[in-house]
Amino acid sequence: MNSISKLKTMVSKVTIKRHTLHFRTSFKIAYEEVDQAEVILVILEDEHGNRGFGSASPDIEVTGETLQGVEQILRKKLTLSFFDKSLHAVATFHPKIQQAFLGFPAAQSAAEEAWLNLFCAERKISMGSLFGNPKKSSPIMVTIGIKDEKQTQHEVRQRLKQGFRTIKLKVGLDLKTDLLRIRAARAEIPKTHRLVLDANQGYLFKDAEKLIHSLRNLDIALMEQPIAAEDWEGLKALHQQSAFPVIADESAISLNDARRLLMGDYVSGVNIKLMKCGGPINFAKICDLAKSLNKLIMIGCMYESNISITTGAHLALSLHLDYADLDSGAMDFDDDLTVGGAEVRRGMIAIKRPLGLK
Repeated sequence: MNSISKLKTMVSKVTIKRHTLHFRTSFKIAYEEVDQAEVILVILEDEHGNRGFGSASPDIEVTGETLQGVEQILRKKLTLSFFDKSLHAVATFHPKIQQAFLGFPAAQSAAEEAWLNLFCAERKISMGSLFGNPKKSSPIMVTIGIKDEKQTQHEVRQRLKQGFRTIKLKVGLDLKTDLLRIRAARAEIPKTHRLVLDANQGYLFKDAEKLIHSLRNLDIALMEQPIAAEDWEGLKALHQQSAFPVIADESAISLNDARRLLMGDYVSGVNIKLMKCGGPINFAKICDLAKSLNKLIMIGCMYESNISITTGAHLALSLHLDYADLDSGAMDFDDDLTVGGAEVRRGMIAIKRPLGLK
């Protein structure tokens, strides 16, 4: 009787609400400076009191989604009637979520996270166990926003003392200034540690080409998205001439984008974010493809709640990723609504306690 009951476990309550997160300090990249971020929380409950959490962090500059649009479609479609089958109908819900929220990848991700988290809570297993054999911890990089040279050096030293072994430096506003900041940062970083550059589409092709040429003898681990997202041929040209890997971020919005970029050898790899690709199952598909093509795979993040950062951590712990950029959530905000979930210590991310709400 108990096993039959479990097979019929259904969603009994759906909660969708908006929450504003405030950065401890404002954060600047090539196309914006922010001091707060709004997210949408999705909470699913079953009749046994188990809860599953999901979170959407849309970015209109990247995917074209607005917070209002994501919230509206979730409220309209993610209702009790959406979950008309048992939680265990795993072959049903992924394609159903992808179709229902087509064109809204952050909504797809939030719905799928909540469903998978509830499925795992009901079975008392880790989400990571759905994707592989999870490690106890995984290294992550930490991002330094666009600051002047002295501030950059100071933060690099701080982050190294905190145990981070990969530093990501935001660039893309001014080529001359960026060169000074990159060299200053690299001088602070031991040879055993890595420096990643992220331009967020900030350069014209000719400037990106100059930068790559100027850095050819410097130890750079990789550069993300140096030029406009739509300029795939430019990316390919930079990828082919660069001494270090050039990977796509904003160019790789969807599962199909990632497939085309990787299979067409436009880039050395991709930075895939749950809010771009439509959730953890699509992420795992892209990861498998990247590995089969000997390409680099990074899991990244927007400005996110610790809910979706925890989902990312499960994937980083379970899949064979080259880089994990999961330094949002509890690392950025004091007013996150969650307890437990992903924790970062000494440059390593781990999940020691189940995720819950305060």
